[in-house]
Amino acid sequence: MPILALLEIVAQILCAVHVWRTGRAVYWLYIIVAVPGLGMAAYFFFEILPEMMGTRTARRAVKGVHKALDPGRRVREAERRLAITANTQNKAELAEAYVEIGRTQEAIALYRDALSGVHAADSALMHGLAQAYFASGAYADTVATLDALRAADPGYQSPEAHLIYARSLEAQGKTEAALQEYAALAQYYPGQEARCRYAMLLAKSGDARAAARNFREICQAIELGPHHQRREQREWYEIARRTLGA
Repeated sequence: MPILALLEIVAQILCAVHVWRTGRAVYWLYIIVAVPGLGMAAYFFFEILPEMMGTRTARRAVKGVHKALDPGRRVREAERRLAITANTQNKAELAEAYVEIGRTQEAIALYRDALSGVHAADSALMHGLAQAYFASGAYADTVATLDALRAADPGYQSPEAHLIYARSLEAQGKTEAALQEYAALAQYYPGQEARCRYAMLLAKSGDARAAARNFREICQAIELGPHHQRREQREWYEIARRTLGA
């Protein structure tokens, strides 16, 4: 047997043993066996290297590949943890996982169950409930939940919560209120989504001049910013350019 083929088999065995001993997802075994070279390289890059580096980017890459290869994994793990310990944290984690895969009614029920006792006005749980309502299309409930959050914790700030608040107002046809929220949000929201949605609603409501001004600001901010920004903000950049006829 050629030495390279032997080394490949040994490497496969070592990878398989590592998968088994460290409790990695079983699908890695199939990948390593089916496409040995690429499979082992992928396993090293997405599992071993991030563990060695411990960086946020690496962890995000691992989360992405896990989600693509096994989209139900997070839910199964969260359900198992909740079955073992039915505490508020585990309920919230499972609810968040449910929202991610579209099981919004189950998420809403979990969040509502978690919002009791000493956690009845918990800001993070209320934010999570609002996200679940928004994902389900219950826009009035989204607004009501975020209004209650603001009343319970006036100092709470979240660009994402503010965004779904403005979008929920828009979805209900409350244009003036939505424009006010978008205008405030565009001043501090990271990225260009909030400003772009603001500009689109301005255009829809008939204020073409203000809409065009905001679209130009979006293009300028992205074109003058770091190179990766155009890639990350591509959707909003393309909407702005297309609307301006650039």
